[in-house]
Amino acid sequence: MLKISDITIEKIKNNKLTKELPEFYELENVIENNLWHTNDSTFNHTLVVLKKLEILVSHVNKKIKLYLNKKVDNYTRKDLLFLATLFHDIAKKEACVKDGMSTSFLKHEELGHSKAKNILNRFDLSKKEKEIVLRIVKNHGMIHSFLDLETNELGKKFEKYMKDYKDIFLELILLSLADTLGCQLKSNNPKNFKFRIKFFQNIIKKY
Repeated sequence: MLKISDITIEKIKNNKLTKELPEFYELENVIENNLWHTNDSTFNHTLVVLKKLEILVSHVNKKIKLYLNKKVDNYTRKDLLFLATLFHDIAKKEACVKDGMSTSFLKHEELGHSKAKNILNRFDLSKKEKEIVLRIVKNHGMIHSFLDLETNELGKKFEKYMKDYKDIFLELILLSLADTLGCQLKSNNPKNFKFRIKFFQNIIKKY
């Protein structure tokens, strides 16, 4: 059985886990082109997001660190967040729709939930730990669906979001921030990028 500690960014980069995680290496051939990505592979994007997350969790306040260091069963919340981040876009190969040079990935979160469920059987996770990872994977894109500069109901939608995902709320916010930092939205739409980053940072500061 795989342990989360067996998985590191460096091992992935150096092709040390091709037998253990072949599905992840398939993402090298998934090239994304849209508002969020410019000729970027899902493989590369995910590694960047993992690195951004690593930096983020090293700079959070004491309360958040205590939360992330809590053990669920075998692993901490931080460990499970790392694993969920690794697999958050795992189904983009199956979800990819091309329109000329542009790509879209509708329902990749739901497909990712199913795909990750099978992969997680290789890990020594408890049932509860698997469920946490899978809920993060399935719902990581939810906040992006309503977090928009033009919406007039952001407050109401965000309140509902906090209630619906209160058990994984902090993990979803940290992943969303790392995900935004790990894409090309900053270049493609600076105003939108700044709005989102400030939104996530304010939540983390107040937590």
